[in-house]
Amino acid sequence: MDTLNEHSDVVRWLRTERASRGLARIELSASLKHQGEVYDDTVLFTALDGALTFGALPEAQREQVQALLRQHHAANTARGNVALSVVCEVSGAARIRMTDDLQRQREEREQARADAHFDARPYGRALAQRVAEILDAGGELSVAIDPHDGVFRALWKPGDGTYVHGLRYAQGDSRPTATFASREEFIRWLAQRSDDVFAREEHPDDPRLWGHGTFNRAFFARKTGRRS
Repeated sequence: MDTLNEHSDVVRWLRTERASRGLARIELSASLKHQGEVYDDTVLFTALDGALTFGALPEAQREQVQALLRQHHAANTARGNVALSVVCEVSGAARIRMTDDLQRQREEREQARADAHFDARPYGRALAQRVAEILDAGGELSVAIDPHDGVFRALWKPGDGTYVHGLRYAQGDSRPTATFASREEFIRWLAQRSDDVFAREEHPDDPRLWGHGTFNRAFFARKTGRRS
C-alpha cells in the first residue's frame, strides 16, 4: 500500500462509519514517532450538533495505516516523525495529508522566508557615530539571544581601544565575531550595515531564525535617543 486515496480500505471504512453514525465529520489522526518505534491513532467523531467523541481504528485498518507510516518512514529515516490525517465530511472528497518532520521544517522555512521583511537601508554614518559615542563613553549595547542561558549579541569597546561585535555571556565570557582596530573602521562597518544584514547573517539558510536576537534600526534609535 503506497498511498491512500478515496478507494483505500481505510478511507472507505471512515466514510461508512460517518454515514452509519449520521456524523457531520470523521477524522483520523495517526502518527509514528521515535525513529519509527511508537505508533498511535485516534478517530474523532463530530456529530451534527457539534458534539465530539473519540475512538480508534479497527485492528485491520490500524495495521494498514501503521504499515503505510512505517513504509513512508523507512524510505527515508531522516524524515523523523510521520503523521497522517484523513478527514471525511458529508460532502466532498476525503482530505488526506501525510506529513513528516523534514516536510514540516521545509514548510516552516518557506513560510518564514515569505514573511521576512527587514529594512535593507544602510544605517549611515550619523547613526554609526552615535553608537560609537556610547561605546567610547564605556557603554555597551546588547540584545538577548537566549536570556535563559544568558547569551547576548553585543557591541562593546575593550580596554585595548578596539571596537568589538560578538557574543557576551552572563558569566562574563565573550566571543568576538568582528574586531575593529580604530573608531573610523568601526563606524564605516556599522554605517554600511542594515536590519536585513544583521537579521540574516548568522543563519543565512534558515529563515526561521532571521531577526532573532539581532540589532536593528529601532533598537539603535532607542539607545541613542534619536531616530535615523
